[in-house]
Amino acid sequence: MKKIQVYEPALCCSTGVCGPSVDQNLITITLIYNKLKDNPDVEFERYNLKSNPRSYINNSMVLAAMHEKEDDDQLPITIVDGEIAKKGEYPTVQEFEKYTGVSLAKVANS
Repeated sequence: MKKIQVYEPALCCSTGVCGPSVDQNLITITLIYNKLKDNPDVEFERYNLKSNPRSYINNSMVLAAMHEKEDDDQLPITIVDGEIAKKGEYPTVQEFEKYTGVSLAKVANS
């Protein structure tokens, strides 16, 4: 089973459709999450700094990466099977396909 964890910056919502402007990256990550959440071969967890700060504190890799810079430029941090796969931006649809082995073509065409 593949395990993916995405540690996101403080967000008012996970969908990206709130606030003054729509963040396409958040819409895409939400679509990917919704596609993968019921897949028995993938465990996908998202953490929001605003609502899950303890998750950041309890993960030494995330905490160390966040301390590399004074601001939260390192976020989002994506961990795949216990290793940091990407920092500072969300993975692309193609990267999620590589991480999981699951076709996300419908997400890419959304």
